[in-house]
Amino acid sequence: MKKRPAKPIIMTQNVLDIQDYLKYKNERDYVLFVLGVTTGYRAGDLVTLKVRDIREALRKNEFTILEGKKKNSKNIRERNRKPRTVEIIPKVAKLLKEYTKDRKDYEYVFKSRKGVNKHIGVQAVSNILKEAGEYFGLYDISAHSMRKTYAYKIYNDNDKDIVAVKELLGHRNIEETKRYIGLDREKYHQYSKSLNDFVR
Repeated sequence: MKKRPAKPIIMTQNVLDIQDYLKYKNERDYVLFVLGVTTGYRAGDLVTLKVRDIREALRKNEFTILEGKKKNSKNIRERNRKPRTVEIIPKVAKLLKEYTKDRKDYEYVFKSRKGVNKHIGVQAVSNILKEAGEYFGLYDISAHSMRKTYAYKIYNDNDKDIVAVKELLGHRNIEETKRYIGLDREKYHQYSKSLNDFVR
């Protein structure tokens, strides 16, 4: 069976509900989710952050992460990585400062429960968000939904500026960005709805 692509969380209220749900269950998951939807970084890049990375970002008021899609070979991934800089909004800066307050620089920010010096895995993040999404009747939510939610929010709140979203995500072309945030599906749905006029 083909895996269905992750969906963005379109409604702000749903994003806030999931935040509250995660905050109640586990602070780590809550902080990771907030960071994901406000930076648009891939979950695979976020889970490997160490406390020193957070402190450096807070000092500069921005993150710069070498991003790259996972490839079969580690060497290919390293060659295809490129830096992407994102501003840290004040509420998130405050949250991160508090969350890392008593932590050591060399620790992973988002620790796994399985080991002392291990970070949470992307699949575990997907499982956590899937459970949270389903609680609120949202399906096809995974770790990648954080990045897609970030992209959709920027698109929707900035006069549907697809070029800005493309640049912010580091995509090669606009068609990739449209598919990424589900605009094609949205458009097809609107076109199909107009056909209702044909039926009494």
